[in-house]
Amino acid sequence: MVNCGFSEIIHHQKRNVMKKHSLFLLTALLAIACGQPGFAKKKKAPVLPEVKLKVELDRTVLPAGKAERAVLKISLNPEQMVREEANRPPVNLAIVLDRSGSMGGEKIVQAKEAAIQAIRRMGAKDRISIVAYSNHAETIASAQSAKNAEKLIDLVRQLQASGGTALYAGVNQGAAEIRKNLDGDYFNRIILLSDGLANQGPSSPADLIRLGGALVKEDISVSTVGLGAGYNEDLMAGLAKEGQGNLYFAETSKELPGIFDAEIGDALNVVARHATLRIELENGVRPIRLIGREGAILKDRVEIEINQLYGGQEKFALLEVEVPAGKAKEKKNLARIVAKFKASGNGAVVSRKASVSCAFSEREKDVTASINEKVVLAYVDNEVAQAKDEAIALADEGRHEDAVKKLKKLCLTIDSQNATWGSSSVNIKNQQFLSELEELQKDNGLTNKNRKAWRSSNYQIQSQQKALPYYPSK
Repeated sequence: MVNCGFSEIIHHQKRNVMKKHSLFLLTALLAIACGQPGFAKKKKAPVLPEVKLKVELDRTVLPAGKAERAVLKISLNPEQMVREEANRPPVNLAIVLDRSGSMGGEKIVQAKEAAIQAIRRMGAKDRISIVAYSNHAETIASAQSAKNAEKLIDLVRQLQASGGTALYAGVNQGAAEIRKNLDGDYFNRIILLSDGLANQGPSSPADLIRLGGALVKEDISVSTVGLGAGYNEDLMAGLAKEGQGNLYFAETSKELPGIFDAEIGDALNVVARHATLRIELENGVRPIRLIGREGAILKDRVEIEINQLYGGQEKFALLEVEVPAGKAKEKKNLARIVAKFKASGNGAVVSRKASVSCAFSEREKDVTASINEKVVLAYVDNEVAQAKDEAIALADEGRHEDAVKKLKKLCLTIDSQNATWGSSSVNIKNQQFLSELEELQKDNGLTNKNRKAWRSSNYQIQSQQKALPYYPSK
């Protein structure tokens, strides 16, 4: 009897323990579902945009029986998607503003408005700092959470224009603020605005280009905005190129808010970083040159780096190659491509692979029918941009006639090539190019405004920077 009662007590206690344990589990599950404190909440995995690797030829069918040059277009296409703040990498931004005496009046008003708009687009997890420079650089707001937006905006509104242009010191000070939060999670960007020539401290294009190259090694990119007719476009273009950022030319201060808005849009839309393209040529295909982008050509291999990929923005490289003679109806593999990049959101290294081949035909109509107009247009745009850069260099040396001859020759070459391509779009582009050439001859050289516009548009074409609407001054 005693033993039986003892067993019932033990059994009753076990039931109570099991009930309590079940109740605890149920409470825990409800707490997690409802997000109550005290229980771990599973972190939502980031939704990463898809990045597609695509390889195209200017013609998929080449003339049989002879060696032929062809153009490969290797592109990375990140999909466009709406990304919530929690689902994108945080941004570590330094806005570096010129407040020298030449920025007085409407210029400083619009510069402040542009900075304020940029601040308002940032999220609580982003970091932002404001640096202004005149005779020296000054940190107006040290690196802090963008949730302090109203405080930051008040500080920006107090800026006044006076003094010289210590541009180098401004960029350096912006970098110092970026370094306060320099780690693997942030996308680090400096936005530099200047309307004049650097005249305090290091001031040559070479000085700023070296600084941009050094900052990239720290994973800090630099975008530059040149305002008006007084800034040094070679310095600003060189800094943006070495700093692997964007380049803008604002003819008037009214364009600044739109430019800053576009730049912040890119910073908040980074899909991947540190992208590389490795092109392995096959079957005796020989690399000739890269058009528009820089890279390393190593016998039968080509390597290219692209620092950032933005959602919805194609980035590509154009490679001219020589293809050995092929027989009619023969198909030949030309290249294998491997792309690698570091995905934003989880930092994983992702790779993509693709290949490209061509056919051969003795019939001209087969070759003509295979023309890829998009590749041809990209080729023409980049050829023109490259020629304009070379023409600027010739004009700077006082060789105005040589600059005109170079551009005329390219214009005739494109016209001749288009006899085969038969592209109305190429014809329109070539006519626009011819009009620019006629303006150049009429003005007896490049005007200051045209030189700046060329530098900026050439860079944007070669880096596939997102185009902005152009509003010429009246």
